[in-house]
Amino acid sequence: MGNNIQKPSHTVQFDETVTLLGHAEVRSPHLQSLVDSSCPLVCADGGANTALEFGLKPDVIIGDMDSFSGQFDGRIIHLPEQDTTDFEKCLYSVKAPLYLGFGFLGGRLDHDLQALSILVRYPEKAVILIGEQDICFCCPKHLDIELPKGTRVSIFPMSRTEMRSTGLKWPLDDIIMSPSKRTGTSNKATGNPVLLTLEQGDAVVILPFKHIDAVKRALTGG
Repeated sequence: MGNNIQKPSHTVQFDETVTLLGHAEVRSPHLQSLVDSSCPLVCADGGANTALEFGLKPDVIIGDMDSFSGQFDGRIIHLPEQDTTDFEKCLYSVKAPLYLGFGFLGGRLDHDLQALSILVRYPEKAVILIGEQDICFCCPKHLDIELPKGTRVSIFPMSRTEMRSTGLKWPLDDIIMSPSKRTGTSNKATGNPVLLTLEQGDAVVILPFKHIDAVKRALTGG
């Protein structure tokens, strides 16, 4: 049984939510939700090691293949270029309405920061990265999300960022945020719908994991 490595002739397309699995450890309580998921599974290189360890069969493995150490007879898209990470290779090779990313946060800090950078590099894609306690996603131009009163809402700017907001205890209007000067972490929802309008720049929204269903609805309109 050998690895069926091939270069892509076209992108892989799914009409449903896709699970992306990276190389970082997937911690409880999220491992069981990964195992129980019926979504198509796309593994970023070494993420396939985790998948096979737990008896999961990837629909496709994508990456430069410097970390995957198992045997797999399914589809492997080998992308040897070193200008992008395996996470980014998955995003530009796969089309789907929504991506749930496990194993991209909680490992090496430089990898975590790179993952956040990649989120804002692909604002047109609805990607939710799942960490041990929190989830994060690229703030779209307009975000409308229902969150209970008191929910922690963190907005982390990835560049010089300006936005308008309603439904937050501390409004963000007329505030210039940037990674080196001012961020919007540890804000709170008032109980009204949280509305964010991104006028300039790029930002990542960070919320507790328990609100993932609200995020899915907000990003997909479902």
